[in-house]
Amino acid sequence: MHKKNLMPLTLETFEKLGIKQKEPMKKHTSFKVGGPADLFARPHSIETLEKLLKMAKFHDLPLTVMGSGTNLLVRDRGIRGLVISMDKLKYPIIITPLQQEIYRIQVSAGTILAGLYRETMAQGIGGLGFAAGIPGSVGGAVMMNAGTGEGTMADVVASIDIMDTQKGVITLPRSDLRFSHRCLSFNENVPRQQRPILVGATLIMARQDKKEIKAQWQTLLEKRKKCQPVQGAGAGCFFKNPPRGKSAGELIDRAGLKGFKVGNAMVSSKHANFILNMGQATAEDIIKLKHLIEKKVNTQFGIRLENEVKIEGE
Repeated sequence: MHKKNLMPLTLETFEKLGIKQKEPMKKHTSFKVGGPADLFARPHSIETLEKLLKMAKFHDLPLTVMGSGTNLLVRDRGIRGLVISMDKLKYPIIITPLQQEIYRIQVSAGTILAGLYRETMAQGIGGLGFAAGIPGSVGGAVMMNAGTGEGTMADVVASIDIMDTQKGVITLPRSDLRFSHRCLSFNENVPRQQRPILVGATLIMARQDKKEIKAQWQTLLEKRKKCQPVQGAGAGCFFKNPPRGKSAGELIDRAGLKGFKVGNAMVSSKHANFILNMGQATAEDIIKLKHLIEKKVNTQFGIRLENEVKIEGE
């Protein structure tokens, strides 16, 4: 790799690539907390993303890739190195009819999940009803296998596109993907250096009556509104549900922690698996509350809860 082919770490380079310095991460996460990223970029194109990745690799910068920040908690001292947000990497949704009322949907990582649902519903294509009320982008939803009791992204994903700094964008077929509860991993034949900066996905979905799609969406939205908090800043369910037995929310509720606070971080009194920033919480408040929940649930029920929310920084 020749130095002349790469951009130096200068203000001119930062301007060309849209890089911000000391960017507060609380501006880019739904928790509304988090210290600054040393460098922060939101590429609008594959070309800019590729340049950012090559720059980070050449200059040996720690790299953090995020979606729209709806499932991310950044610690109070922030994130070292370069943070790349994929929320602006968008291209038009491409819908291609295949056979017997089956459709291929090609979508970018930065597309908002709710926007994809609206587009497919308008075309009379179903399959995303489970996603009602799930915030964030398609990229983040695929990487964490987002879903509900009604289904998950694993039910519709046929392949994903990832960025490889040597080969450009490459497609990984479904056979290379391993979906599990709130997680996407990869088969052994996918080289580790290619893991994973997702730039797009291909979904397979089927024709469905528009009224049925809309009714399913509205029913699940109403259900969420009834049982999930609407006040305070948060990031959806904080913990994964255990593989068997009671849900994380039920365990936390039975441990008597609904409404419990550490600083300005609070366990929702409506749904115990939601931790909320009630206005001036710090990441440390949220993390202390997380540890308290884990300890109490483990002490009372012998179950170790696992984060669904991703924690980054220092």
